[in-house]
Amino acid sequence: MLYEAGRLVGCHHCLLPNVTDLTLRYALRMATRAALRAVVGGGGGVTAVLRTVSPSQYEGGEWNKDGNCVRTRPYRRGEKTLQGVELDFHTLQVEEFEAAKRAVTASGGSGGAVRMMLMDTTEAMIVRADAHPSRYRGWTRRKGWMKEYFTISNDCVHWCVPGAVDAWNDMLSHMLLTSQS
Repeated sequence: MLYEAGRLVGCHHCLLPNVTDLTLRYALRMATRAALRAVVGGGGGVTAVLRTVSPSQYEGGEWNKDGNCVRTRPYRRGEKTLQGVELDFHTLQVEEFEAAKRAVTASGGSGGAVRMMLMDTTEAMIVRADAHPSRYRGWTRRKGWMKEYFTISNDCVHWCVPGAVDAWNDMLSHMLLTSQS
Protein backbone atom coordinates (compact mmCIF):
# COMPACT_ATOMS: atom_id res chain seq x y z
CA MET A 1 0.00 0.00 0.00
CA LEU A 2 1.45 3.35 -1.02
CA TYR A 3 0.60 6.57 0.79
CA GLU A 4 1.48 10.19 0.09
CA ALA A 5 0.83 12.79 2.79
CA GLY A 6 -1.27 10.24 4.68
CA ARG A 7 -3.51 9.55 1.68
CA LEU A 8 -3.68 6.18 -0.08
CA VAL A 9 -2.55 6.71 -3.68
CA GLY A 10 -2.25 3.10 -4.77
CA CYS A 11 -0.59 -0.22 -4.16
CA HIS A 12 1.76 -2.69 -5.76
CA HIS A 13 0.07 -5.99 -6.63
CA CYS A 14 -2.67 -5.70 -4.00
CA LEU A 15 -5.49 -6.33 -6.51
CA LEU A 16 -8.03 -4.37 -4.47
CA PRO A 17 -10.99 -2.74 -6.18
CA ASN A 18 -10.75 1.03 -6.66
CA VAL A 19 -7.06 1.07 -5.67
CA THR A 20 -4.60 2.04 -8.40
CA ASP A 21 -1.95 -0.59 -9.11
CA LEU A 22 1.35 1.28 -9.10
CA THR A 23 4.71 -0.05 -10.17
CA LEU A 24 7.66 -0.96 -7.98
CA ARG A 25 9.54 1.77 -9.85
CA TYR A 26 6.99 4.33 -8.67
CA ALA A 27 7.37 3.18 -5.05
CA LEU A 28 11.18 3.29 -5.26
CA ARG A 29 11.13 6.78 -6.78
CA MET A 30 8.76 8.16 -4.16
CA ALA A 31 10.72 6.59 -1.28
CA THR A 32 14.00 7.99 -2.62
CA ARG A 33 12.41 11.41 -3.15
CA ALA A 34 10.91 11.46 0.35
CA ALA A 35 14.21 10.51 1.98
CA LEU A 36 16.15 13.16 0.08
CA ARG A 37 13.53 15.84 0.79
CA ALA A 38 13.72 15.03 4.49
CA VAL A 39 17.49 15.44 4.48
CA VAL A 40 17.44 18.61 2.38
CA GLY A 41 14.64 20.16 4.43
CA GLY A 42 16.19 19.20 7.74
CA GLY A 43 18.46 22.19 8.01
CA GLY A 44 22.07 22.96 7.41
CA GLY A 45 25.33 21.50 8.49
CA VAL A 46 24.37 18.13 7.06
CA THR A 47 26.22 15.90 4.63
CA ALA A 48 23.84 13.69 2.65
CA VAL A 49 25.37 10.72 0.85
CA LEU A 50 23.23 8.62 -1.46
CA ARG A 51 24.78 5.28 -2.39
CA THR A 52 23.41 3.86 -5.60
CA VAL A 53 21.91 0.41 -6.00
CA SER A 54 24.14 -2.60 -5.64
CA PRO A 55 23.09 -5.11 -8.31
CA SER A 56 22.15 -8.68 -7.59
CA GLN A 57 24.25 -11.19 -9.48
CA TYR A 58 22.01 -14.18 -10.17
CA GLU A 59 22.82 -16.28 -13.22
CA GLY A 60 20.73 -19.09 -14.63
CA GLY A 61 17.53 -18.09 -12.85
CA GLU A 62 15.98 -15.99 -10.12
CA TRP A 63 16.94 -16.28 -6.44
CA ASN A 64 14.14 -18.80 -5.88
CA LYS A 65 14.43 -20.58 -9.24
CA ASP A 66 17.89 -22.16 -9.36
CA GLY A 67 19.76 -18.87 -9.79
CA ASN A 68 23.33 -18.96 -8.59
CA CYS A 69 26.48 -16.88 -8.37
CA VAL A 70 29.39 -19.26 -8.29
CA ARG A 71 31.76 -17.15 -10.38
CA THR A 72 35.40 -17.35 -9.45
CA ARG A 73 36.48 -14.15 -11.21
CA PRO A 74 35.00 -10.68 -11.63
CA TYR A 75 33.34 -9.67 -14.87
CA ARG A 76 35.38 -7.51 -17.19
CA ARG A 77 34.24 -3.90 -17.58
CA GLY A 78 31.33 -3.82 -20.04
CA GLU A 79 30.79 -7.59 -19.87
CA LYS A 80 27.69 -7.17 -17.69
CA THR A 81 25.21 -4.29 -17.64
CA LEU A 82 22.32 -3.26 -15.45
CA GLN A 83 18.91 -4.28 -16.69
CA GLY A 84 15.27 -4.12 -15.68
CA VAL A 85 14.36 -2.83 -12.23
CA GLU A 86 17.99 -2.38 -11.19
CA LEU A 87 18.67 -0.11 -14.18
CA ASP A 88 15.48 1.81 -13.46
CA PHE A 89 16.37 2.08 -9.76
CA HIS A 90 19.85 3.40 -10.53
CA THR A 91 18.45 5.89 -13.04
CA LEU A 92 15.80 7.18 -10.65
CA GLN A 93 18.32 7.44 -7.81
CA VAL A 94 20.55 9.66 -9.94
CA GLU A 95 17.58 11.72 -11.17
CA GLU A 96 16.17 12.25 -7.67
CA PHE A 97 19.62 13.05 -6.30
CA GLU A 98 20.14 15.70 -8.98
CA ALA A 99 16.68 17.17 -8.27
CA ALA A 100 17.46 17.36 -4.54
CA LYS A 101 20.82 18.96 -5.26
CA ARG A 102 19.12 21.58 -7.45
CA ALA A 103 16.65 22.26 -4.63
CA VAL A 104 19.56 22.91 -2.25
CA THR A 105 21.16 25.26 -4.77
CA ALA A 106 17.86 27.06 -5.47
CA SER A 107 17.25 27.62 -1.77
CA GLY A 108 20.64 29.25 -1.48
CA GLY A 109 21.49 26.86 1.32
CA SER A 110 19.06 28.63 3.66
CA GLY A 111 19.56 27.51 7.24
CA GLY A 112 23.12 26.47 6.53
CA ALA A 113 24.70 24.39 3.83
CA VAL A 114 23.58 20.88 3.00
CA ARG A 115 26.41 19.02 1.30
CA MET A 116 25.03 16.55 -1.24
CA MET A 117 27.13 13.62 -2.46
CA LEU A 118 26.32 10.77 -4.80
CA MET A 119 28.37 7.66 -4.10
CA ASP A 120 27.80 5.72 -7.31
CA THR A 121 29.01 2.23 -6.46
CA THR A 122 26.90 0.49 -9.10
CA GLU A 123 29.49 0.26 -11.88
CA ALA A 124 32.17 -0.97 -9.49
CA MET A 125 29.89 -3.58 -7.96
CA ILE A 126 28.39 -4.93 -11.16
CA VAL A 127 31.74 -6.49 -12.07
CA ARG A 128 32.11 -8.26 -8.69
CA ALA A 129 29.81 -11.25 -9.24
CA ASP A 130 32.52 -13.34 -7.61
CA ALA A 131 32.12 -11.67 -4.21
CA HIS A 132 28.85 -13.18 -2.98
CA PRO A 133 28.34 -16.00 -0.46
CA SER A 134 26.29 -18.00 -2.99
CA ARG A 135 25.55 -21.46 -1.64
CA TYR A 136 28.54 -21.28 0.73
CA ARG A 137 27.03 -18.97 3.30
CA GLY A 138 26.73 -21.83 5.79
CA TRP A 139 23.22 -21.10 7.02
CA THR A 140 21.98 -24.13 8.94
CA ARG A 141 18.36 -25.11 9.34
CA ARG A 142 16.71 -24.35 12.64
CA LYS A 143 15.41 -27.20 14.73
CA GLY A 144 11.88 -27.22 15.95
CA TRP A 145 9.75 -24.16 15.39
CA MET A 146 9.02 -23.50 11.69
CA LYS A 147 12.05 -25.47 10.50
CA GLU A 148 10.27 -26.25 7.24
CA TYR A 149 10.36 -22.55 6.31
CA PHE A 150 14.12 -22.16 6.58
CA THR A 151 15.99 -23.48 3.57
CA ILE A 152 19.35 -22.76 2.05
CA SER A 153 19.26 -20.71 -1.12
CA ASN A 154 21.94 -19.04 -3.16
CA ASP A 155 22.72 -15.59 -1.81
CA CYS A 156 23.79 -13.40 -4.72
CA VAL A 157 22.76 -10.09 -3.16
CA HIS A 158 24.88 -9.79 -0.01
CA TRP A 159 28.64 -9.38 -0.12
CA CYS A 160 31.20 -11.48 1.74
CA VAL A 161 34.56 -11.52 0.00
CA PRO A 162 36.91 -8.84 1.33
CA GLY A 163 37.52 -6.04 -1.11
CA ALA A 164 34.18 -5.40 -2.78
CA VAL A 165 32.31 -3.67 0.04
CA ASP A 166 35.54 -2.54 1.66
CA ALA A 167 35.99 -0.34 -1.39
CA TRP A 168 32.86 1.56 -0.34
CA ASN A 169 34.66 2.70 2.82
CA ASP A 170 37.57 3.95 0.73
CA MET A 171 35.22 5.73 -1.68
CA LEU A 172 33.28 7.39 1.14
CA SER A 173 36.43 8.47 2.98
CA HIS A 174 37.84 9.95 -0.22
CA MET A 175 34.57 11.79 -0.96
CA LEU A 176 34.29 13.24 2.53
CA LEU A 177 37.91 14.34 2.70
CA THR A 178 38.21 15.84 -0.79
CA SER A 179 34.76 17.33 -1.48
CA GLN A 180 34.46 21.11 -1.38
CA SER A 181 30.70 21.33 -1.88
